[in-house]
Formats: sequence, structure tokens, C-alpha cells
Amino acid sequence: MAHSQTFQRAERALKAGSYDEAKKLFREDEEANGSVSDTRAKLQAAEAKLAAGDVNAAAALYEAVLEVNPSIADAYAGLARVALFTNQLDAAKVHAMAAVRLAPRQGVGWTLVGLTHESLGEMELALDALKKGAELSPEVFLCQLNLGRVLAAQGKAQEAVAALTQATTIAPQNPDAFLFLGMAYRLGKQHRLALRALEKAKDLAPRSVSAWATLGDVLFELKEFKAARDVFDLGLKACGDHPALLEKALAATMMLDDAPAAVGYLERELLVAPDHEQAWLNLANVLMLTGDLDKAEQVALELLEKNPKQWEAHFALGNLYAAVPLAEKAEQAYRKAIALAPENFRPLVNLATLFVEGAVAAQHAEAVTLLEKAAALAPANEWRIPYNQALAWTRLGKRDRALELVRGLMKKAPADHPLVAEARKLESNLLEG
Repeated sequence: MAHSQTFQRAERALKAGSYDEAKKLFREDEEANGSVSDTRAKLQAAEAKLAAGDVNAAAALYEAVLEVNPSIADAYAGLARVALFTNQLDAAKVHAMAAVRLAPRQGVGWTLVGLTHESLGEMELALDALKKGAELSPEVFLCQLNLGRVLAAQGKAQEAVAALTQATTIAPQNPDAFLFLGMAYRLGKQHRLALRALEKAKDLAPRSVSAWATLGDVLFELKEFKAARDVFDLGLKACGDHPALLEKALAATMMLDDAPAAVGYLERELLVAPDHEQAWLNLANVLMLTGDLDKAEQVALELLEKNPKQWEAHFALGNLYAAVPLAEKAEQAYRKAIALAPENFRPLVNLATLFVEGAVAAQHAEAVTLLEKAAALAPANEWRIPYNQALAWTRLGKRDRALELVRGLMKKAPADHPLVAEARKLESNLLEG
């Protein structure tokens, strides 16, 4: 297609960086050929397509606009948004910078530059650009929302609240603004204000898992566990059995010491996420709490069918068999867990405990060895280890070594720790003996 002389002059001005001159000439060319209204219509149609998620159609419309007038910043901004959506970060950067060069006093271009930097992990550059975008366009929702969102992610709660409050004023029906505002208030420990914002978010988007989940999380942090579970239940009713909401409801239920209800949440979670190994483990452990050992065993064995190397399933079986008690089966399960997870101290401690509680002298000696290995792996405040070591040495008739361990425990452990009282009793028995 042959272009007019005015168009060609505009192109030369654009390439030379004379952006104001280029925009003026392209505008004159459009007025001369009568394409101004068509360009405006294409831009509006592209925005509608982009809002509907039809990025390919939006991109085609933006490109059609630029074929007629390559100086329209809004078209470059639209292409930058498309490129960000499709994770074409190099293209996003090119288009966003073009928008900034053509309209340096419009915030949207700067915001898109910031979003590109964010996607590339360049957070300092991202924040600088986002701040400039929000400053230049205080009335533009995209600019205020993204500045607030990134500020909150960087732990700058007070600044985030200011930007996000502005976003909710600009777009009072947009749930994202209230969701991120609630998150910012939560970050700043302003829990009641967070609840108010998150209530608004879930009312505007009743099928938003994030809104329900974050609302319940704030109540959980306030230790309002019953209210939190009620929110998660309402979220599950609105959104269906989403694994994240089921896990959060489970956590609140455990804080309410309601093991039977916890079983229900876990069974529902496994229906929608049957490969989630932690849910199988949690179900086995919670079933043990309810006393349903047969079903707990069945669940652990089913997990091992899926993954024979799942050491925690063997560990759970060891705990189950130790509770029955079936000492030989417990020992076998613990040894399998140790073989699969040699760097984890818990199976070592539990197998040693099993041996200490038994009557076989050789196992008492092995318990000492197991606990020495556990001590090298465990955190310093794992007080079960020195206590069980003292018990093992007591079983072996080494009273002085046992006394040394219990006295060390009483000296180092917090005074209100339950094992301190047990250590004191053991010390008394050793002294009497």
C-alpha cells in the first residue's frame, strides 16, 4: 500500500525520535484520508476483546491501528498487555517502552514497563516504574492497583493501602482491588480493616477462592477458629470442593480439636486431589486420633501402593502398630522409614522409644545408638531425645549417665515444658534407686 507524503514525513520524524512532530503528521494524514473514526472504533473493539480474554483478536486490532497510525500510544500499550498475558516478555518490553516514548506523561505506559520488569524479576526497576505510572495517572485503576499490589508483596503495607484505597475508589465494583487491599491491611496487622475489605471482595466475587481463603486466614490469625471454619465452609459451598479451601478448613478444624470433622474434609480433598500424598498422610494420622486404627492402616497402605518409597507412610504405620501394640510390625515399619529417610530424626526417635518401652536388653543398647544418631540430626530443642536417652541408660543400669542427661534437660529446656516435669520424676526415681 502506497502511503501519502504526509505519512512518509511522519515516519521519518518517528524514526528520528521527534515524537510530537510524528504524532501531529500522522493525525493530519488520518484526517485527510478519513480514518480517524475507524481507528477509534478499532481501539475500542480491541479493548473489549482484551477484556474478554480474546488476546489474539485484540492483538490483530491493535496492529491494524498501528498500520494506519504508528504513533498511537494506546495501541502499543494494548500490545504490551497482550504480550504480558502470553508471557512474551521481550515483546512486552518493546511495546511498553514505545508507549512511554510516545506518551511520557501517561501513566499506563510506565505501569506496563513496571509490570514487564516485575515479570523479569527486576523488582527495583519495577517499583520505580509503577510509582511513576501511579503518580502520572492517579485516576487510572490499572496504575493504582498494580502499584499497591507490588508494594504489598514487598512488605510496604502503609504505602500499599494508600494506592489500593485509591483503586477501590476508582473501581468500586472491582473485587481485585478489595482483595489486595485486604491483603495489605492484613500485612499491616490491621485485621478488622482487612476483614471489611475482604468481605467486600467476596461479595463482589462470590466464586473467588482467593477472597474466601484470605478472609478465613485473617480470622484464623485472630484465633477465631470457628468463624474461620464457617467462612471456609461458605467458600466451599460457593466455589465447590477446592483443595486449598479444604486444607484451610481442615487446619481450623484441628484447632477446634474436632478430629471426626477433619476426617470429612480430608476425604473430600482426596476425591478432588487423589495424588496429594500429604492428604493421605494427614487422613491416616487423623484417623488414628479418632481411634479408627483399621481404617488408618488401610489409608497408609493405599498410599504405599501409590508410592512405596513414601517414608512418612511407613512412619505412620509404625506409630499405628506401636499404639496397638504390635511391636514387631512397628519395628519393621520404622526401619523402612529410616532406610528411606536416613536424614530424618523422627523415625529414629520413635523406634528407640519402642525399644526403650520393651523388655529386650539388646534393644535398649540399640536405642542408645539410635538416639545418638537422632541427636545429630534433630534441632537442639528436641527434648524427647535426651529424655529417651536417659530412659535407655536407666534400662541399661547406667544411673550416673541417666542422671547427667535428665539434669541437663532440666537446665536447658523451658521450665514449663512437659518433659521437664517427667525428667524431675525420673531424677527422683534414680536417686531413690
